[in-house]
Amino acid sequence: MPNVTPPTARALLWACLAAVFVLAFAGQVRTGATTSDDLFYEQHVITGSLTAFAGELAAGSGRFHHYLHVGLTSLPYNLDSEPARKAVSLTVFAAAMGSCAFLAATVAGLPALGLLAMLFATAFYQDNWHHNIVSSYPLVFDSGLLCITWAAYCLWRQGRTGRTRLLVLANLLAFAAYCHFEAFLCYAPLLCAVIWLAGERYGRPKRERLRTMVRANIGLAVYLVIYLTYRALHPSQYDGNALDLSSPLRILETVLAYSQSALPLGAFHLDVDYVNRFPVVTSALVLDFAGYLRQLAANWARLAPAWMGLAVLTGGVAYHLLARGPEHLRARLLPACLVLYAAYCPNFLIGLSPKYQEPAGHGITWYVTSTFSAYAWAVGLALAALCLCGRLSGRSRQGLAAGLAVLAAVVALVNASVNASVLESKIAAASRWRMAQLAAKSPDFSALPDGAMLLAPDLFTVVNVEITHPGYWEAWFSHRTGKRVHVLETIDPASPPALPVYALRRLSAPTDPVTSILLARVTRLGPPDPDPYAPHPDQPAPLADVVHVLSDATNRYPDILYQDVGKWRLTPAMAMGRRQLSETTITGRAIPVASLALVPSWRLAVSAPSDLTLRFGAGCSPPEHSISGPIVWVGDSGVLRLTNSGGKPVAARLTCNLVAMTPMRVRLTGPGLTREIDATRLSTPVTLTLRLPPGESRLTLQALPPAPGTAKRLGLVGAALFPETAAQATPSPSPR
Repeated sequence: MPNVTPPTARALLWACLAAVFVLAFAGQVRTGATTSDDLFYEQHVITGSLTAFAGELAAGSGRFHHYLHVGLTSLPYNLDSEPARKAVSLTVFAAAMGSCAFLAATVAGLPALGLLAMLFATAFYQDNWHHNIVSSYPLVFDSGLLCITWAAYCLWRQGRTGRTRLLVLANLLAFAAYCHFEAFLCYAPLLCAVIWLAGERYGRPKRERLRTMVRANIGLAVYLVIYLTYRALHPSQYDGNALDLSSPLRILETVLAYSQSALPLGAFHLDVDYVNRFPVVTSALVLDFAGYLRQLAANWARLAPAWMGLAVLTGGVAYHLLARGPEHLRARLLPACLVLYAAYCPNFLIGLSPKYQEPAGHGITWYVTSTFSAYAWAVGLALAALCLCGRLSGRSRQGLAAGLAVLAAVVALVNASVNASVLESKIAAASRWRMAQLAAKSPDFSALPDGAMLLAPDLFTVVNVEITHPGYWEAWFSHRTGKRVHVLETIDPASPPALPVYALRRLSAPTDPVTSILLARVTRLGPPDPDPYAPHPDQPAPLADVVHVLSDATNRYPDILYQDVGKWRLTPAMAMGRRQLSETTITGRAIPVASLALVPSWRLAVSAPSDLTLRFGAGCSPPEHSISGPIVWVGDSGVLRLTNSGGKPVAARLTCNLVAMTPMRVRLTGPGLTREIDATRLSTPVTLTLRLPPGESRLTLQALPPAPGTAKRLGLVGAALFPETAAQATPSPSPR
């Protein structure tokens, strides 16, 4: 069978590979920063203090290459457009991935290997939150891999042509790669292997190859001298530089864990939380990979067309390359060993650090270097598939190629569905910047007085670790609008700011394609929110007299539901406004900022506000996230504070679910109440009838028998306090 591909077929093949890349990564342009480091770098870019920050970071860590590291990471933040930033980083990411595949094809002399490796690296790419190259640390690690890859290519060309300038260029590129990140030092043996293989291919004597290896590592020697000298002059204060060599087995386990998670679907355990928090295709709780596959099968009708297209293209291109690949291809030991080394070597140095050994023991087994391992695994899988098919001919080969292509398509489909949930979580994280950008465009924001207080808790609500440093939002608004505002997450009840202040809230869901916000002038402070699970339950409620509701879409017609002086009102939203925004202005006397919502047209029957308030007191933890909702933990004992702000005793009902990690009895002591409950199941619904006098009462929970030192013996889910005459929600018998 001829292996020469016509030009038209080659063009179609490249078009299919480009389509695979677009289907796999197009959604990334809607994501934002996913680490606090990136946001700290951006803050220094927009405040003009990047050079001083890089010098401080380099001296504090004893790593001179932080000047290059910080500079490259910060480069995209000179662009004010988030999609433009992502486009730049994705371009370099694609170049690094393609260069690795090109080098493998050149060294092996198999163009099909490069194409198939590129296909697998793209279709099997695992998105996650842990030091992810695509969504964090833009440019720096990808450009480092580009440098080391092209250094290897220069050495290969030097072995063919003998040109000294290629050797000089290889040293410069390798030195630049080492200056990006120390982990690239582990690629030095691969450079030597490339020299050896090139000499073997082009008939270079062994002594000449050895001399070339020595000269090719001059850049390595220079780097080590500079690095060690700088470290001696600037002792490191960075815990990532610490070494723990006490347990060789633990080091080996760490290296294996960070490398093997890069195998196709090998990092699924890192994404289970996002599959459940941001379900795209599942309809039930997922605990493991087998359960996820069952959910995919049960909800096959929800599979997105983009995932199906990605799977079809992956299978089709894989079949074409495998069925028409080289014949009688034999597996060789040295290339196989080099692929394995390339899969594990990026994680050698981080395996020596306790900073990375400890997370690996808890299942967090991904770092930026794991992406480089994924490229090596893609080359290895492509080489293995070509070797298997190369041993056969005729229909046997076509049958095997078809089977492997179907397997690749299924893996690509499952991987794309997992990535979709992770992508949703990153889009949700980026919603903070979308609402800030919409506020900055608003003419109502332009009207704020310089130096105004802006209460914006949604700007501080994180999905994972995209945490802003103090002063970030002040610098952001000053850079984008030229206006100085002081951005607050909460109002301190002990020292509230002078009124008026201004409030900014997001009204749309975090993943909505259309962003809607409110910008309000707060002239009064009301009683705290009655929700005990609120992030700041004792913060006074801001009450506004003017509220501007804005949206970045002018073809939506929702209603605005809000409360004013205790009465609920409904008004239609305007579809047009200034600066191509939808803008609606609402005036009132005391509009709770937290009461506004965008809703379809409907009618509500709403009761008057309750005089009863529930708060968690001594012995209770802050609320934590769980699958069934916010949960508060109690050790041996905890106190619930029940407040009746009315002037008369009130009959009340308290409902909750008691979550017991082990069977126990729980003693409840409160106003006119002493009761013991057997909590023998994971979740026990509880309903208490109380009579609360005016003022504050206390309900004490005590776990029996005591177990001193245990912080989480008893959990409270769905705790709520109602007047006896009001409608109550029935507690669930178990966590949902």
